[in-house]
Amino acid sequence: MAANFLMQLGLQAVYFVGIIGCATYDLGADALVVSSLVLVLNVMLVVMSLMAGPLVDAVGPRRTLAATLCVMAVAGLAGWLLPLGYGLLYVLAAVQGAAFGVGSTSMDAYPRFVSDDPRYLQRVNSLVYTATSVAVIAGPALGGLVVSALPTKCDFAIMTFASLPAFALVWATVEKIAPSRQRSASDAAGTTAAGTGAADAEPKARPAGGARGFLADLAEGVRITWESEGLRMLFCIGFLGFFAYGAFDSLESLFYRDVLHAGVQWMGWLSGIAGVGGTLGSLAVLRIPSRRLDMTALSAMLLVTGVGSMLYVGTGSIAWACVGQLVSGLGFGAMGPTRTTLAQERCDVAHVGRVTSVMRVGMNGAGVVPLLVAPFVAGALGVQTTLFAASAMVAIVATGFVARTRARRAHLG
Repeated sequence: MAANFLMQLGLQAVYFVGIIGCATYDLGADALVVSSLVLVLNVMLVVMSLMAGPLVDAVGPRRTLAATLCVMAVAGLAGWLLPLGYGLLYVLAAVQGAAFGVGSTSMDAYPRFVSDDPRYLQRVNSLVYTATSVAVIAGPALGGLVVSALPTKCDFAIMTFASLPAFALVWATVEKIAPSRQRSASDAAGTTAAGTGAADAEPKARPAGGARGFLADLAEGVRITWESEGLRMLFCIGFLGFFAYGAFDSLESLFYRDVLHAGVQWMGWLSGIAGVGGTLGSLAVLRIPSRRLDMTALSAMLLVTGVGSMLYVGTGSIAWACVGQLVSGLGFGAMGPTRTTLAQERCDVAHVGRVTSVMRVGMNGAGVVPLLVAPFVAGALGVQTTLFAASAMVAIVATGFVARTRARRAHLG
């Protein structure tokens, strides 16, 4: 939990205030440039989320996270010390996307490598996502504090100084459940592994190593996800629910500058308010009975994010933007641990990395297409209108999921 907080602290501080803030305020970027930066970040996020799944299943989340944190520390130093320019920002956006993809996938998978108890997974996932939400408060707020007194590029130092203690914490956290890939090797040597819950259900051997084996691992993750009705539904909720949010990545900073008429520090403050909502939402999951933590609950949480986003961008008032960020944060904060817990309960520990990566690719990939069209739609309709339409689309899709999952729950009794 502490390691996740520190990792997310660095990532959250640098993403909005650092990369987008430097482009928008220091270099005077327009919507097309900001969109291209975020597109680079999102493409790397999608690709590395997909690559992270087989990697986690092959070497475990501990080593994967440790390597990610080392890369983050170096990238933070580069952003802090090297001359500011678009070239540097594109490189940092790529590294940022890769770190988000690999780090978040590894952290989502980690609890399943510790226990397979459903109540434990619900509690730990809630706490891990609470740490993320607190980082969403602290990271942008700390970034806003730094850039209010120092040049904007000094914000990148936060990622370096947060990554180092996170590395130490990760390296000290040992995985307790051995996936079937490890037990199969032990069995071949005549050793009987200890019982590890659901992991014993599928002693399927992993594909051969090398590039072909890695591609086979990727395909296996997609197959496992798509053949399970529960996992398939989770994927669809993530993909369709997050599809419209790509518009925010490319236009949100312009909304701050041109509609709210707020300074760069407000990029940190308002993101921090969203983090407050996220913290409350993540903690609220602890109060939900396990039997009620289902697809309908997840769909309702998505609906809350859509309504909150409509409040956030529906006016030119900073006060209403604060309210909207709080409500939207509540929904996002509750969705994270709920989605992760439902996915972990529906797959074997030997597959959890690949399934987690497929889920994240669905959510993150959904935001790439809007990046390509949002600047042109905003040019025709305006930034605020485009963002409000995207928010309404999320609310409409979520309403459909709520209706469908409730009908299915009633049918099943």
